[in-house]
Amino acid sequence: MEPAEIARKLSGDGRIVEVGSGVGRLYRVWDGTETSLVKVYSSVSAERREHQAFDNLSDLPGLPSVVRRGVEGDRPWVIFDEPGKWNLASLPESISLGRKAGKILAALHSHDPGHLSNVAHGMDADWINGDYPSTFKRLERYRGRLHLPAEIVAKAMEMSPPTAGDPVPIHTDPNPEQFLVDDNGNVTLFHWEWATLGPAEWDYSRLLWLTRLRAGPDSALGVAEGYGREMPADELERWAVYHSGLMLKQAVEATDQQLRGADWLVKELTRAVGALS
Repeated sequence: MEPAEIARKLSGDGRIVEVGSGVGRLYRVWDGTETSLVKVYSSVSAERREHQAFDNLSDLPGLPSVVRRGVEGDRPWVIFDEPGKWNLASLPESISLGRKAGKILAALHSHDPGHLSNVAHGMDADWINGDYPSTFKRLERYRGRLHLPAEIVAKAMEMSPPTAGDPVPIHTDPNPEQFLVDDNGNVTLFHWEWATLGPAEWDYSRLLWLTRLRAGPDSALGVAEGYGREMPADELERWAVYHSGLMLKQAVEATDQQLRGADWLVKELTRAVGALS
């Protein structure tokens, strides 16, 4: 059964609308009396990873509220309480909402790791220092498909990797579209399938960078205030180089990915490399 069919069945044949993107498919459903979110996972392992994250971070503010779980055929699903119809990127710039997102991230990074990851050390500085050059070596193969200038890849490869601290619990993709907002201004962070141990700078830089791009500088200012510390401009640009390079590599290596949507990443990589040159 397709994800949309599962969501419609769980709604009692009510109205459904797909919401955002992630490892799983997320739908807002209306059963005739109230709305909720249904998530249909891509695999049993994806559901298991997110379930493990919820169990280990159960006292974290901003975590989705689970109503019930189940399986339809080989597709696990979960129903969440309605977290709000908006997200940090769809609303006007807001320092206060950015601040709430930053506080959620700061609480995550200071949380006891528990059994969040099966990996003993997670993504540490050694992992980052090895993955950074590897990412751009792989991108070199795809320059033609991406219309990526050779000098940009060459300059990125010559740069030092961004600074990475000791591993802590991280979300790995805290972009502004993942922070859902309700009518009372409550903020909830979704899509925890890839939560693991890694440098706090990975999450923080990604949220700052993407919030500035998609939600505006005021929202990004709020993120920094809520998180409780600044990131130097040059270090944020180093992370922007790395994040945009990784996202380009993932886009070009995903067989079902439309590369038309990768143009903004080429522009961002070019901009960030230029800012550091």
